[in-house]
Amino acid sequence: MYLNTLMEKKNISRAELSRRSCIPESTLRDILNGKARLDHCEALTVSCIAGVLGTTVEDLLINYWDEPLDEEENVVWQERHDDSSMLDFYMLVDSTMSKLSACGDMRFVKAICDDYWIERFYTAGFYRSAFFLLGLVDHLCKKHHKKMVSRFDAYREECLDSSVYSLRTLEEGDCEEEDDEAQAYTETFAVPELARFNIFMTEEDITPEL
Repeated sequence: MYLNTLMEKKNISRAELSRRSCIPESTLRDILNGKARLDHCEALTVSCIAGVLGTTVEDLLINYWDEPLDEEENVVWQERHDDSSMLDFYMLVDSTMSKLSACGDMRFVKAICDDYWIERFYTAGFYRSAFFLLGLVDHLCKKHHKKMVSRFDAYREECLDSSVYSLRTLEEGDCEEEDDEAQAYTETFAVPELARFNIFMTEEDITPEL
């Protein structure tokens, strides 16, 4: 995206852009991740972004319109709210890494699919767990050049209504500014198959320890 490129050239992080433009970081995150269209934002929002980045509204929009459409851009995402405990989620992540280490990638994928764990968590309303497992399964299938499991296609048009980060990311910062920087870094380098569900973890976060 042109906006990301411009921010990199100006060496301005998302947190810094938010501070200087007075635009909520959540709004910028949605724009930068493609969940919100730049040309659908309020004129003042686009103007403030342009001002901080030293360009014009016209330049931002023309370059935005010139970019090729992502194949998922027209999908209307169904957001899901998860009331379950975050502790339960992180315990699931930990146990999943142990199982992945013991089984190996594709045996793990087969076990998750054969035992219907994704459907079980989804039906129970544990959307974080369901989407985490689905994102991980999709990532492993892509890694080994396997087709994604088609029975989960409907779930792939959904996402969480709030962002989830790895424990490592949440524990990195000692103040609000450092927290924002750690989260922005993780979002930049997040595994795409997880990020589509608003789960931001890097390859390091989902690689079992040997």
